[in-house]
Amino acid sequence: MNKNLYYFTLTALVTGAVWKLRHQAAQRQHLARQSKTKPPAVQTWEHEGGALPKTGSQMGPAPTNKS
Repeated sequence: MNKNLYYFTLTALVTGAVWKLRHQAAQRQHLARQSKTKPPAVQTWEHEGGALPKTGSQMGPAPTNKS
């Protein structure tokens, strides 16, 4: 009796694990097939040499004179 219960439990665990892995793989494939949205365009400032809006000297603190 215990041997049959052991095999039944083992079979149920293996079947559940295989089902879960196949389900996850199907979800990954479904997500991969969906069209991806375009990333937002990067804004550049042409008159400042193509710098990005949040880089360069405007990001740091104001310069101070330390003599």
